[in-house]
Amino acid sequence: MAPMPTRPRVYLAGPDVFRPDAEQHFAMLAAVCERHGLEALSPFDGEVDATSAQAIYDANMAKLRAADGVVANLAPFRGEEPDSGTVFEVGVAAARGVPVVGYGAQKLAPGLAGAVTLAESAEEAIRVMAGVLKQRP
Repeated sequence: MAPMPTRPRVYLAGPDVFRPDAEQHFAMLAAVCERHGLEALSPFDGEVDATSAQAIYDANMAKLRAADGVVANLAPFRGEEPDSGTVFEVGVAAARGVPVVGYGAQKLAPGLAGAVTLAESAEEAIRVMAGVLKQRP
């Protein structure tokens, strides 16, 4: 029997885990991913011990290693720059050669500019990512 085809997996990076409506927000992003034939890998899944920084790191790194692409919220967070954890995750994706589509930023710092395609919104970023991943072998 042939293996079941799998959908490309997309890690949803960003400080959205700190939103008061994080669960609903990630459910909405996952639904958008589903509509575009993607499987969302969310850093907010309720299965991680959120009181342990090491557990959060380990769980998110495992998801990043399993991802075919990263959609990243790069909006300024707690200042003028994107969330440092999100920038780290973008760096991990870039080092792995995984495509990254970001949103929420008007422009990118030089270190991110070569690694990230910018989109206007989360929904557009997911749509762009779906197109990028369909072109990959």
